[in-house]
Amino acid sequence: MDPAEELLKQQGDFLDKTGQKTGPDNDVEAPAQPEASGEGQHHSPSLQWETLAKQFLEYEQASPYLIPEEQQRRLLGFLPLFLKAWEESAGIVSFPNIHFLASEVSKLLTKEIKKKLNGKPAEDARLAVGQLLQLKGEEEDGCVLLRSVYLFSQIDSGTLWNIIKSGLPVALMQCLYLFFTFPLGKASDGETREEDKQVQEMFVQTMLNLYREEQGVEELLSAAELQSLIIATASLWDQCNLSWKAPTSRVLRTISKAQTKNAIMYLQAADCIKIVIQNLFKLADTLPASDMCEAVSIILCFVKDSYPISSALFLEFENNDGYQLLIKILLRWEGSLHSEGDHHVEEVLDLLTCLTVCGKTELKVSGNITHPQLPHFDFEQTQSSGMTVKNLQAFQVLQSIFQKTSNLHLCRRILLAIKTMWAWDTMNFFLLEWTLQPISQFTDIIPLKPHLVQIQFFQLVESVVLELSYIPHEILKKVECLIKENLVPSCTIAALRCLHSITKRDLIFTDIFRDSGLLGQLLTQLRKQAKILRKTGTAGFIGTEKELTCVMLKMVAALVLGSVRNAVVIKDYGMVPYIKIFLDDDCYRSDTLCILEQLSVINTEEYMSIIIGALCSSTQGELYLKLDLLKSLLRILENPKCHLAFRTCSGFNGLLSLLSDMEGALQDPPSGAWAATGHSPILELVLYTLEGIAAALHLDPINSDFFQRNGLFEKLAEDLGSLGCFWTQGSQQVPVQLEKGRTFAEFLNAALYSSEPFPAWLKSCIRILSFLDHMIKGTLHLDSCFLEIKPAAEEQPWDVQKGQLDQQEGLEGGNCAIIHPGAVCVMVRLLPKLYKEEHPELSQEIQCAVADHIQSLVKSEKSRQVMCTSGLLSTIITSCQHALNNDSHPLHLPLIRIFEKLASQSIEPDVLRQFLWLGTPPPTVTEACRNPAKTTLCQETSLYSGAAVLDNPVVPQLATQTTSSPWVSRGSAIALQTSMSLISMTSPRNFQPHNTSLAPSFVEFDMSPEGYGCLFLPTLSTVMGPNVEHSISGGIGMGARLFPPLGGLTVSSWFLVSRLCSTRDAHPLRFLTVVRHMSRMEQEFVCFAVSFSPTDRSLVISTEEVEFQPLDIMEPEVEVPNHSSAPTQIEFSCTQQLATGQWHHLTVTVAKETKRNCIVLAYINGQILGSAKMQYIQPLPGSSISMEPSSFVDIYGYIATPRVWKQKSSLAWRLGPTYLFEESISGETVEAINKLGPRYFSNFQAVHGEKLSALTALVAEERISFGINAICSSTTTIQDIKSCYNEVDGRLVAKEMGIISRDSSTPVFLARNIAGHLAGPLRTIGSVAVGQFGVRVFQSCPAANSLNFIGGPAILLGLIAMARDDHAMYAAVKVLNSVLNRSPMSEKLMSHIGGYQLLAYLLKRKTKLLNNRILQLVLSIAGTAELGLESSTIKNYGAFQYVLSNFELWSNAPENLDLVLFSHLVEILRPSRDGCQNAKVAYQMQMVPKLVFLLNDVEISCSRVTTICTIFSHLLQGYFNTKDILRIGLFLVYTLKPSSVDESQICLDETSDLPGEALSQTSGKTIWLRNRLLKMLLDVMCSDKLHLSSEAQEETFLVLGPDWFLLFTQSHLHPSTIVIGVKLLLHFLHNPTLLRKFKEGVVAGRWVSNSSTGMDILMDNLKSGPLIPDYGPYLVFGLTVLQACLINHIHLPEIYLLVSGLFLGTPKCNNADGKKKNLDSMLQWLLQNHHVEDVLKAGLCTEAVALLLEMVKATVNKPFAGTEGSWEVAYPGNIMQFLCLIYHSYPQDPVWCCSDFLQALATVVFHVRAPQGGYEGLSHLKGPAAAEANSCPNSPAAPLPEHPAKKQVWDFLRILLMESLLSIPAHKQGHPFELLLEVSSPQTPALATLHQVLGGRRRTQEASLAVPMLVANVSYFTQKLVEKLYSGMFAVDPKQILLFIAEQIILQPKNFRAVQHVNLASIIIWPPLL
Repeated sequence: MDPAEELLKQQGDFLDKTGQKTGPDNDVEAPAQPEASGEGQHHSPSLQWETLAKQFLEYEQASPYLIPEEQQRRLLGFLPLFLKAWEESAGIVSFPNIHFLASEVSKLLTKEIKKKLNGKPAEDARLAVGQLLQLKGEEEDGCVLLRSVYLFSQIDSGTLWNIIKSGLPVALMQCLYLFFTFPLGKASDGETREEDKQVQEMFVQTMLNLYREEQGVEELLSAAELQSLIIATASLWDQCNLSWKAPTSRVLRTISKAQTKNAIMYLQAADCIKIVIQNLFKLADTLPASDMCEAVSIILCFVKDSYPISSALFLEFENNDGYQLLIKILLRWEGSLHSEGDHHVEEVLDLLTCLTVCGKTELKVSGNITHPQLPHFDFEQTQSSGMTVKNLQAFQVLQSIFQKTSNLHLCRRILLAIKTMWAWDTMNFFLLEWTLQPISQFTDIIPLKPHLVQIQFFQLVESVVLELSYIPHEILKKVECLIKENLVPSCTIAALRCLHSITKRDLIFTDIFRDSGLLGQLLTQLRKQAKILRKTGTAGFIGTEKELTCVMLKMVAALVLGSVRNAVVIKDYGMVPYIKIFLDDDCYRSDTLCILEQLSVINTEEYMSIIIGALCSSTQGELYLKLDLLKSLLRILENPKCHLAFRTCSGFNGLLSLLSDMEGALQDPPSGAWAATGHSPILELVLYTLEGIAAALHLDPINSDFFQRNGLFEKLAEDLGSLGCFWTQGSQQVPVQLEKGRTFAEFLNAALYSSEPFPAWLKSCIRILSFLDHMIKGTLHLDSCFLEIKPAAEEQPWDVQKGQLDQQEGLEGGNCAIIHPGAVCVMVRLLPKLYKEEHPELSQEIQCAVADHIQSLVKSEKSRQVMCTSGLLSTIITSCQHALNNDSHPLHLPLIRIFEKLASQSIEPDVLRQFLWLGTPPPTVTEACRNPAKTTLCQETSLYSGAAVLDNPVVPQLATQTTSSPWVSRGSAIALQTSMSLISMTSPRNFQPHNTSLAPSFVEFDMSPEGYGCLFLPTLSTVMGPNVEHSISGGIGMGARLFPPLGGLTVSSWFLVSRLCSTRDAHPLRFLTVVRHMSRMEQEFVCFAVSFSPTDRSLVISTEEVEFQPLDIMEPEVEVPNHSSAPTQIEFSCTQQLATGQWHHLTVTVAKETKRNCIVLAYINGQILGSAKMQYIQPLPGSSISMEPSSFVDIYGYIATPRVWKQKSSLAWRLGPTYLFEESISGETVEAINKLGPRYFSNFQAVHGEKLSALTALVAEERISFGINAICSSTTTIQDIKSCYNEVDGRLVAKEMGIISRDSSTPVFLARNIAGHLAGPLRTIGSVAVGQFGVRVFQSCPAANSLNFIGGPAILLGLIAMARDDHAMYAAVKVLNSVLNRSPMSEKLMSHIGGYQLLAYLLKRKTKLLNNRILQLVLSIAGTAELGLESSTIKNYGAFQYVLSNFELWSNAPENLDLVLFSHLVEILRPSRDGCQNAKVAYQMQMVPKLVFLLNDVEISCSRVTTICTIFSHLLQGYFNTKDILRIGLFLVYTLKPSSVDESQICLDETSDLPGEALSQTSGKTIWLRNRLLKMLLDVMCSDKLHLSSEAQEETFLVLGPDWFLLFTQSHLHPSTIVIGVKLLLHFLHNPTLLRKFKEGVVAGRWVSNSSTGMDILMDNLKSGPLIPDYGPYLVFGLTVLQACLINHIHLPEIYLLVSGLFLGTPKCNNADGKKKNLDSMLQWLLQNHHVEDVLKAGLCTEAVALLLEMVKATVNKPFAGTEGSWEVAYPGNIMQFLCLIYHSYPQDPVWCCSDFLQALATVVFHVRAPQGGYEGLSHLKGPAAAEANSCPNSPAAPLPEHPAKKQVWDFLRILLMESLLSIPAHKQGHPFELLLEVSSPQTPALATLHQVLGGRRRTQEASLAVPMLVANVSYFTQKLVEKLYSGMFAVDPKQILLFIAEQIILQPKNFRAVQHVNLASIIIWPPLL
């Protein structure tokens, strides 16, 4: 709190106690805090101020008229009211005339003071003034005035100036002088003394307020009181008033700060400084030093404060021996700075320090620094800040005092003052040190100073280096001399610590102190101490000597830290054996280890031998020695270069021996020597031992390989298991049922941090397991993991630590990866040992928690793959057999899950065999099975025999042979469990295409750890000049391989993108980069590159010559003139083709076209991306155009990103099989390679494919440059490569990996060139993995593949044979499905052993166990189950043929599985690309005969028939063949009934309503079945999806033969059959060729002979009874027979429609069928929908119209007894009307003049006898059909038609004849009239027939334009008529003929000119007629 505020508070309290002077409002008490509303108080502050203002205004107005006494009285009466208002308003003054009031009050107080002082002696005046200002019972006027002035002095500067002008400052100074110089006696009343203190403080504070202003000081210069007071402070300091010392000092210091030039002149004129110094000199010997310091500090303040204005006082002080006075005073001081009153000494020193910068002249020093300095020190850049030392005389005072005094506090304060000067300006150090050399001089005397001074001094020296960044070489030399002399050990220790701290600042000091000899001096001393220590032991040193030795070790450790030269000095001194001695003492150990650690830089092996030796030789009691040694070892192992020395010095064995020596150390209770040691230190030792192992393994492939290969993880597990906390008894644990247990993290928290009681052994086990867990994750040796084992209260909970670790792992870029997989195996080996019989439930709970934790570690695919390669599966089998064998064991299920997850990635066949045999003793190896080649056969035999026993228990001999079978003994439940495990192992865990569902071996490239990682392919080719020796070339093979290839090249690669990178860290996928280098050239050039750019998702192919250099220095190439128009780089977009997480096949073909150009094609997954033209690869690298004879060109390649293109990214991808061919392969070859999938690992020399012939070579062997596959790889070394291959490749690989070419320990992953053994020129040896963390190799051998080596499908069939319920059956079939779908070899083995036949047999024997799920699995085995997801083609022919097509099996299965199967067949056989392929396979598998056989079942339902017909339809549409047609046709004939059975009476409506009714031979179901099959055949023939050529139709028709079709037109068949049969027949007859052959005759019985082809022996065996003679082939005239058959079906309108469709060439008449029931509507629809263009092009069908007319004739010639609306009347009329309409539509068609048509038309109205033998073609027909066909009406026809339809026939005939008279010329062969005369009967003359036609002649003659043709036709007709009459054909009266002729003559035109050409001779009556 400010003093003024504090004083106000005190005064307020005082007024509350004493009350106020009587006034107007004295009786009213103001509240402490007035209310805001104003209620409850008499006056508000604003009202009070207004009232006061009015009162003072009255006083102001009346003052000139009042006498002084009255003015004083009124003013003194007003002041109490003013002070009260001030208090109540909280200091806020709202008074308008405050300045006038302050002036009046100040004048009044000045007046009163002067009144008391005038004319009185000093002492009386002192008393009078004291009484004036003194407080008594009531406040006096003087006190009120003083208080008012005090308050006024705080308002503002204006008010303050008014007070100063009143003369009050001088008056107050006079009072202060009297108060200081004339002391009074002590007050007897304490209260009065307290009140006096308040008045004193108010008095002093008023003075301070006034003297802070220069005007106030200037007022003092008018009187002599100021100089008098200053002189009095020096001369009367011991006689003054003690209570006024401090106030006087405060006032004078305030005046000092406000000095003006006038004030300085005033003091100078009065010689104040001189007089004071003289007086103080007199008192210096008598007064105490503290009092002298207090007095002299006042003078120093005036000197210091006046110097910025004038140096007069400063010079006066200096000239009058002021500095000598200070020395004299300070040297007399012997007190402490912390004692009362002695703080003035510190003040004097501070003022003296400030005087050092006072001076006019700047000191100059030389900046010439010759000694070495710190790198960032620059003396030239040091600028003066104005605070540099200018007064050396003042500093000499400090220096002299330090040198002469031994006072601890004074020395330390002087050192602090020096440091303060350095802090003001760093130049002060150089100004002082290069002039007065204080530090150098102090160094000589520092041993004589107190110890704390020594420490502070060396800290000051240390700050020169640490803060000023300057190396004071001279000072350091003197410090070294101190150390060497060692006069005071404590001083030597402080000096060493100073140098130790300096040495840590910069490595330059290690050189300085070595060159100065300090290091050698220390080593000499340490050698002596070591010898003493070796003789006397650890008790040889005590106290300071031990501390000095410790500091010397620290100094040596600091000197050797980071300085190889100093380490060499130590080694040259032979100090290593002596340094080792200090290890035994805890005090020296840390520094000793530090020295040894630095020595390891020059000789790591020596360090490792010392540490490992010390560890191994230490005893059990030296636990902390081991801990310190292990911590040191950890620090050294942080450097990867020390890992080699650790391994060679048996470091692993040494650390493991520590664990071995700790056997039983963690027993509960402890025993032996370990009983005295707690568990915590032992666990800490275990921790650091494991940390040492983990650190040596971390990121070191050599050590990891060594540790794994030598079985040290197994040794580690054994040693940990022997610590005493793990269970080591041999008895098996008893399983206990557990509820939901705790997790491993919860166990760790509960065991270490909770209050829950846990056994000590369990806590130790959990702790060790937590160590192993961190070792697994690679964080055990990190500081952030577990630095040390602390008490539970100080440790963080496990979840917090786990969160920190997860955060760290996230920063390191990955989910929890397994760094040390061997540690997981250790944890698994310890898992069964986590057991104590005393705590069974707790033991098994922690076992389950650890097992679940292990399971969580292998969640990711990468972790599983890593663990597969570390042998975890075999560890589980060998270490946890009891849990695996016991189903009820709590560990059983977690271990099985872990095993399944890992086995799905890779498992050795032997391990899988052990897993399958769990729970049973291994089988006895018989002699027959000793041959490894017969192992599979033996296993198959045992499995099959076991299956036989299960299915045939009645066979005793088989039962006795197979009782030892493991599958039988384990039972169906165990088989189910085994099946479930195999399902988990073999089922795909992610979606992949079928050919990539089984993950291949691969090399993974992850760009996040290092930014690079690649496969290096050395020596792809070497182009050598003629003078080059072949020894310079690497590779394998004989002869040079040209590059670039002459014909082109092809790159084929399988790859999978695990994680794409973002745009900001874009990193391409480099599939192949070819680099070449010409000898005698520095540059390397990339000449060919194939990469994928993730930014724009495009494939980039480049043949540009680009220099091979790092990305950060790559510059744009200079534009090279391109003489070719083709580019050197092309891109193909593949945005849609690539998906992360799936395997893709990339192929790039480069076909050289011309000299410099080529055609590039790119394929993804066998589908072409695009093609482009670009430049081909240059012949030589760079810009070279020729090669010298002695030069050569090395060509090598990279897959992925080489080190030179290092760029960190999130990209991660995997590489599968990769090939380089030296030719451009075709698209068919690309497709074939794509279908082989990524698991193919050969050279395409014997490939079997669908479009390729068997065992075809896709690529010539000499054209294969290399083939890289991770499955054909191994780990080798550089030396092995050099010895197995050649020196050149060894050097190239070593150079690329960054190791020496003589290395024989670094593991090198080499993927051998799988084409290396093929014939051809030089090839690369393979590819080498480059990149320690960015490359990972995985060799895939999943369980589905390993099964093939231990029995394969035979094992799985055995599981099916063992199934006893549907669950076991489903599981067994499921695993069979998984294996067959994922392993092509298993599929081949299944076919090889007849597995599908066995599977069908087993399923048939276990039909009752089948269900829909099992059927779906069988469909999946066949490859057709995943409809819509992929191609539905049949992939497994064996399963389809022997299992799916075994309809007898599925027809007897429950749940109508046959219907489900049929529905599935319908789906996969639908006409499509896949459906056609499936139909072809079904044809090869004889599916149609099997389905036809099902139709023969009398119990088959209609729904099954419908589905089967649909299958037939899809089969024939997908793969049309006559063999299946014949089979169906043969069955259709089988459905025909004898002619004695009239089917027309059977109703089919009932059958269609009962789909479930069984088919029988006598019911309508047979007809329905026949119709369904016929309809199916018709639909197939008419299908839009099946476009049969004319030749195919002809072949189909002739294979069946016309007689087969005519069989379905017989009269006794059902009308529906007849309609479909006729429709099917006429469909073929639309083919003109078939129609002609059908008419001319075809050999009968072909369907019989074709069906029995190849079955002669079978048919002969089936024949019984006498042989029927064979009369040979005979012809069937189909049209004649069809005509006879159709006469029997003239009542069916559909027949008319179908024949009419044939007439118009319209085969498809289905749209009319079913919609138009009457014939007229049907014919109308046909007229509207027939194809006019086809009719105009091909003409009308004569045969069809003849059939129609025959059907009309059969109708009209029948005895008519019907009504007008009957079909007998309607159908002929409809047909004749239809013909008329057709005639009018197509009058020019030749059919109207055709003789067959005219004869058929004439026979409708003329009765003619049928020719004999006209129906010989139907002689083989029997029954009514034959009778009707051979019958013909013989009765003569009546001259007039009796049927109503004959009139329509006549009308149509008349139209034809009339048109023929006008359009057909006479004498034309086959004239209609001539044909009409031919068909006329002798009883029916032509005259009557044609009279009406010629009767309309006149009308026609007048209208017709063809009169001459008409006349000619009439003449011609007359001539023919006479000839017929003459021949006796017409038996009529000749007179009628003559009258007819005469009439025609009369009708001739009168104008014969128009008919000049008419031959009248033609109408001359012949003589015979006459």
